[in-house]
Amino acid sequence: MTTPILGIPPFLIRAYREAKFVVNSPKPITLFIGRSNQDLKQLLTDSKVTTAAFITAHNPYSEKFDDAANAKAQSNLIVDVEALGCKHINGYGQDVAEEWPREDSILILGITESQAEALSDKYSQNAFVWIGTSDAYASLRLRRPIEVPSNEELTTWLSSLSSEQKAEAVKLSNTEQAWLMTVADEEQAHWLSPSAWDLNKPWPLAKPDGSSMSIGTELDRIFKIIAAGQVSIVS
Repeated sequence: MTTPILGIPPFLIRAYREAKFVVNSPKPITLFIGRSNQDLKQLLTDSKVTTAAFITAHNPYSEKFDDAANAKAQSNLIVDVEALGCKHINGYGQDVAEEWPREDSILILGITESQAEALSDKYSQNAFVWIGTSDAYASLRLRRPIEVPSNEELTTWLSSLSSEQKAEAVKLSNTEQAWLMTVADEEQAHWLSPSAWDLNKPWPLAKPDGSSMSIGTELDRIFKIIAAGQVSIVS
């Protein structure tokens, strides 16, 4: 019998998106999901590579492991990276409020996306940070599908919305609702308030599902999302 693939709860994806990922280079570099970083761009240029991945082996599937188990897994990850012939720089991931322990991590320089996926899967990680654009844009790469929230969780979320936002939210499928639960309040409010859209206003670099897109006007954003198959989110 095939073991079902468990999903990632929306609140956990949101936590990843709101976390900071610090590279312990001579001048520390702090990465955030959905943002470009000029210092990282310079580091990649100086290192003569065009890609990088920020990965940890700590706390597989976000289940807390003891320090010894995490340290052993992280050491094994580094051995695997060195076997690939890639250079790495130590770092850590942590929530911005620093309320939960740091997770030792590494920025792997020059790795391919498929190699990063393989390492993330080998060490049972829900996600990793991928950098594969010329402007060093940090993307969240999920390795499991999103988990559809329970009726109780959806009810709690819907109760936090304004009446207009709730009216829009109930039109969406449970999966689309789950994706909206993963984004910041401002972005969430935007998608649920179409009457307030300004077609001339620029918007950020990521769609609700976390995939990257270029900066553009709201109209550009709508066209890109429709082209990417996200029609039901904006209709």
